[in-house]
Amino acid sequence: MELPWQDELCCDSPSAHLTKEGESTHTPETNRSDSNPPHHPLCSFRSSTTRSHPPDPSGGTCLDILCKIDENWENLICELQSHGPPSTTKAAGVMAISLQSVSSKKEENDGNTPYDNPVICKAEVPFMCSVVLDATTSFVTVVTVSLNDAISPSVLLRIPPRPVRPSPPVNLSHIQTIKAELILQWDDPPHSDTGRLRYEVRHSPNTTHPAWQVVSVPEEPRLSLELKPELTYTIQVRSSGLDKPPLWSEWSERHHIYLYSVSYIPQTVVARSGENVTMYCVFNDHSMNASTATWMLNLNPNQTLNRSLYHPLNQWVSKITFRPSETQMYAVLQCKTKNWTQAQSRIYVEGAYIKINCETSGDIDAMECSWTNTLYTNPKIRYRWADLPCDVMEKREQRGEEVGQTGPPWPSCLPFLRTMKTKCTFQPLRMNCYKLWLEVPSLLGPIRSKPIYLTPTDHVKPHAPTNVKAVTRSSGVLNVTWEPPSLPSDGLQCQFRYQAPSAVRAQPEWKVQSPVRERWAEAVVSDMCRVYVVQARCMHTKGTGYWSEWSDSVYSTPQNSRAPERGPDFWRILQDDPHRNQTNVTLLLEHLQISMRSYCVDGFIVQYQPLSGSVRREQMELASSYSFQWNQVPQTVTVEAYNNLGSSANNINMTLEKQPKRE
Repeated sequence: MELPWQDELCCDSPSAHLTKEGESTHTPETNRSDSNPPHHPLCSFRSSTTRSHPPDPSGGTCLDILCKIDENWENLICELQSHGPPSTTKAAGVMAISLQSVSSKKEENDGNTPYDNPVICKAEVPFMCSVVLDATTSFVTVVTVSLNDAISPSVLLRIPPRPVRPSPPVNLSHIQTIKAELILQWDDPPHSDTGRLRYEVRHSPNTTHPAWQVVSVPEEPRLSLELKPELTYTIQVRSSGLDKPPLWSEWSERHHIYLYSVSYIPQTVVARSGENVTMYCVFNDHSMNASTATWMLNLNPNQTLNRSLYHPLNQWVSKITFRPSETQMYAVLQCKTKNWTQAQSRIYVEGAYIKINCETSGDIDAMECSWTNTLYTNPKIRYRWADLPCDVMEKREQRGEEVGQTGPPWPSCLPFLRTMKTKCTFQPLRMNCYKLWLEVPSLLGPIRSKPIYLTPTDHVKPHAPTNVKAVTRSSGVLNVTWEPPSLPSDGLQCQFRYQAPSAVRAQPEWKVQSPVRERWAEAVVSDMCRVYVVQARCMHTKGTGYWSEWSDSVYSTPQNSRAPERGPDFWRILQDDPHRNQTNVTLLLEHLQISMRSYCVDGFIVQYQPLSGSVRREQMELASSYSFQWNQVPQTVTVEAYNNLGSSANNINMTLEKQPKRE
């Protein structure tokens, strides 16, 4: 018989045997041990009784017998249990079962092979009896049951060799499908030679006191799970061969699954610049519905995407197709029906155009490159250098050649949080061509921006020009001269700007002149006597690179041809102070009209000449009035006009003397 074996055994009582003399049950020869002599037992198995001789349990006892191998394949166990009323079980008294092993080889099963010592168990029903199995070979176990004076036919049970216990499955992982399925999958252990396998999966949302839910899995190493969101599940898998009973492996390493209320397929994707991407939003919370989904870009509620880009694929999955920005290396997508969740999908853009600005110092010994940090990323700059013109390097790389040398991992870099910029300095600096790109690490490999090719000498920011001078001439021009920086040595162009300071406008408008390759330039001005603020700057003659900073401001000076001819006309206003015995004198000065514009007046000189004593002179800027205190001593006041070449000789004199009081 094959295991597990189950049957019903019915045994007549001794009295029933006497009243039915000559009647007996018998077992077909195939189920009897050849070592037992023929007899007519008083017990019979229901499965081996012919229709013409059915068992008659009246006045007797019927038992259920089940023989099986335990789950560890260590023992053969036979269990006997009565299914009659308790009175019949008690009347049956003590029963005995004999388990005896013998080789299953045909050549040894000829009646001459001695049996192993039997294992005999005696007890009242129900009871269990077991015999230890041989772990390496197959054999036959003879099962015989006796009840009082009645003996059952012997049953031969074939015991297969113990199967090999497999190693536990490995590489547990899980995926979600666009049909909103959660699939657990695993691999059989390497070098497994146990043949076809079956599996059991157990999972529990409680890791401290797990209440395991066990699911049987046929031969396919995968299982569709239905788990609740926002719980951490612990999952394990074990395997066995197709033997009965199964000899299970140990449970696998623990695998954990936490589902947000929303998942994304794929969670992370790499797209090439200018290409569309398709993503799926899976609502693990089945109270949500994909038909009401909204998609948002870069965690910004103001950047909800147009509904024409997405639609529901089924009840719990929304599908979107859109094109990420070509000027960012990274983007974040989210979808929702009620509230935004923490889960998000990540999109990396390979070949995005990130503007890298490089500036070579005025001494051409260092180059500083900067860029604005892209959203949620901290890219690093990478570069190669080749002793070639940039157009040659780029063409050779397009043909698949590896050109030049890779630089160290990163040059010296500093982030500037306020401006969201990062600046890196290359020093010492090589000439000819640099290939620069930004790189962001990801689980899918490094993501690179579109490279740029540049020559440091094409990106020079020179030093500001020095020794700037500005002169206004009588011809009505502002002439500006400067000393350009020494580098770059192959030529510079410079320009200047000027403004007239104003008391009315806080920030007067600069007038910028066209660049020139000389060390001077001129601009027509309306008033040669007005003071102008002047600055100058330079850049490479080829127009590449950057303008220098503006030079320090200088103030223009007029180029006078001579000193002023005459001083201004003026009037006086007297205000007596009798308590202090002095008078406050205010001079009202007339604006000088200069006909030929051959000179300018820088200011006035007020001269005091008493009748006796020394002369006193005070210099003042151009103004329309001037005040001083007079001690009422007679004196002569003269106002002269002056410039850098001298003062006027033709001036007006005013005599101050005390007037007699009128009676």
